[in-house]
Amino acid sequence: MLIKRTMVTNHTRKIREPKTMKKSHFLDSKKTAQYIFILPSILVFCFSIAIPFIMGINIAFTDWNGIAPTYNYVGLKNFISFLHDPRIVQPIQNSLKFAVLGTIGSNVVSLGLALLANQKTKGMKNFARMVFFIPVCFSSILTAFIWGFIYKEVFSELFHINSMLGNPAMVIPAITTMGIWNTSGINMLIYLAGLQGVPRDLYEAALIDGANVWKRFLHITLPFLNAAFTVCFTLSLTSWLREFAMTLSATGGGPGGSSRTISIYIFENLYQYNKAGYGQAVALFFAIFLGLVGTLVSNFFRKREIEL
Repeated sequence: MLIKRTMVTNHTRKIREPKTMKKSHFLDSKKTAQYIFILPSILVFCFSIAIPFIMGINIAFTDWNGIAPTYNYVGLKNFISFLHDPRIVQPIQNSLKFAVLGTIGSNVVSLGLALLANQKTKGMKNFARMVFFIPVCFSSILTAFIWGFIYKEVFSELFHINSMLGNPAMVIPAITTMGIWNTSGINMLIYLAGLQGVPRDLYEAALIDGANVWKRFLHITLPFLNAAFTVCFTLSLTSWLREFAMTLSATGGGPGGSSRTISIYIFENLYQYNKAGYGQAVALFFAIFLGLVGTLVSNFFRKREIEL
């Protein structure tokens, strides 16, 4: 009997072992497939961001003009020049104006659109989402062209005013309006996802207690949107601080430098003034600043998130 049981046990093990091997082989092949799928993204990131960034750090300590095959190392000279350059003051001020107006404006508009798109009417909800998201499909250059035509032709006919893009006092609000129109759809979807995650029981309890619309929004909706605020405010702030393409297409930094941002200032030094070393030093300093700002803003909102 013991011999028979031993034979049966060994036979069972032999049957089970191939299944285990097949399962392990399946897991290994699945992991391999995952790595293969993310490999193109890793390669794109390395060749378009990581490697140029490392090369830029090296160039920031040189006097390279962007054209010559050779250059000399100058140490911290470019960074010292940046800190004492009076021309950087206006681009910094303009970037901060874009950041304040753009971040506040885009998030207010996006949240308002999300509230409208979150209405109970199903047909209207889907239509609103589509209409509000359409501007996101336009590039920054096309957006600048469309709004440049509106400011120059449409506004002049309706309100008999010159284009705001040519007015030093109004150019930043005008470009900010263009950017809000172009990008609010993305934040709207993030806020919409947050709104759909708010428990309906809380609204019903608040209605029973006699809370009006404003109190329900202030004490229920907003606290549950802190996770969305973390993403939207961080992305909006860092994006508006590095505003470049739309402003360059619309005004080129004018009139009179009134819309020149730090990104345009870096671009001009790199490609127009042939001061690649200095431009890379400013870009490196600006990248570190953006990383710090993004981290601080993200941590600020994360501490106020509600765990469901």
